[in-house]
Amino acid sequence: MKRAVTISMLSLAVSMLSLALPALALAADANAPAQLLQLEREVSLKMAHARDQGFTEASKLKALADAQAVDAEAEKALKDGEYERAENDFLQTKALLHNLGI
Repeated sequence: MKRAVTISMLSLAVSMLSLALPALALAADANAPAQLLQLEREVSLKMAHARDQGFTEASKLKALADAQAVDAEAEKALKDGEYERAENDFLQTKALLHNLGI
């Protein structure tokens, strides 16, 4: 019985945390310019589309990996409030995805 209660409480705690984390991320971006947030959304959708393409050529896989790395840096810069760096990185990611035909 104690084990079931412990598992239930742990599950509840994980659920609450999963609901709280996106709110914290949104709070970090609250001061970001609307244009930058729109660019972030656009790049995020393009990244998802690129991953769904299932590239098999080594050159395209490398380009996708490069785009993912730059996108991760852009997300970090956005989170850290470094908006100019985030914008530059998102634009670079967008260019890399364009070269992939996305």
